[in-house]
Amino acid sequence: MAFTLTYFSGMAVAVFIAVGLAMAAVRWFHMCKPWDRNPRYYYPGRPFVAFIYLNALLLIPCVLNPESPDAWYLLRLYFLPVTIYHFTLLLYAYFGNVMQWEKWRTPMIIVGTPVVLALLAAFVLAVVPGEQVGIFVPMLSLAVMYTLGIIVTLVCAAAMWLVLRWARSFNEDDFSNPADFPVTQARRWIVLVAVNVALCWTSALSGSRAVTAVVVLLFAAASVLFIITALHPHRSRPVEEEASEGAPKRGPSKKKQQEILQAIHTVVVEQEAYLDPHLTIQDVADRSGYGRSTLSGLFKAEFGGFFAYVNRLRLQHVDAYLQQHPTATIQDAALDSGFSSRQAYYAVKAKLEG
Repeated sequence: MAFTLTYFSGMAVAVFIAVGLAMAAVRWFHMCKPWDRNPRYYYPGRPFVAFIYLNALLLIPCVLNPESPDAWYLLRLYFLPVTIYHFTLLLYAYFGNVMQWEKWRTPMIIVGTPVVLALLAAFVLAVVPGEQVGIFVPMLSLAVMYTLGIIVTLVCAAAMWLVLRWARSFNEDDFSNPADFPVTQARRWIVLVAVNVALCWTSALSGSRAVTAVVVLLFAAASVLFIITALHPHRSRPVEEEASEGAPKRGPSKKKQQEILQAIHTVVVEQEAYLDPHLTIQDVADRSGYGRSTLSGLFKAEFGGFFAYVNRLRLQHVDAYLQQHPTATIQDAALDSGFSSRQAYYAVKAKLEG
């Protein structure tokens, strides 16, 4: 029976490695058209995903010598701190790049260094003949695994909280912007990561080869599903049509830009669209008759972005409202100006004027 479980565990790891290599190749070499024209925008974090899948190669000793205690420890280590670290890296590499938030890199390097060292040490012990882990330092090895597991799980929880906060901010009325954040995808990935983290801890705490083998197979299946869902980008900006085959479409002329800017002014300022707390760039595009991507480029070039343009108008409206209504409160002025709350007003004021 023990031999059968060991064999089953080795076969499960072999399947996981094969799937990982296939998914790494798909993620690195395949991008759907026409989004392959701008992979940095539509596929942020793509190199990190391929790298994560390639890490499965470190589990080869678990296939070649599954009965080894050292290989068993390598497998357990991989599916507790290492895999959870991979999930955290994936969240930051994708959503951090979407938000152009680079501060995640240093903490991930700090946390990742001991995880990588522990993984490499376990890999060396599994390759070198002998039973160093199984005989000499079993308690120390488990202490390292669980300690790193707790640390990485906390870091992963922080990453999930941050991604959810980003998703909420882009889904609330406080923010008039292109909403170029994959809110639905973020929530789905958070659920997926939470389930997989629970599976990692279930495998680690059980100490069972059978449970671990099942978890390994579940991860292999989840890897395939993840790639299938990730092939189609989940970002909202439309791809610019090509003016001709192989030639990018030219931007509007100076005269045309002035016409578009006047149309923007008419919709947002003269028609007071900025007072709508639900206003999005797509609303302005629909009402002005111009494409969303064209407006987005002009907003960024001329005003520093749609968010800045609309909310500066709202801030000016607050000042004018308070002058006209001396007894009014900030709450009254904020709500009359297109902000959803006084807190939203202060947040925008700090961002744009701070």
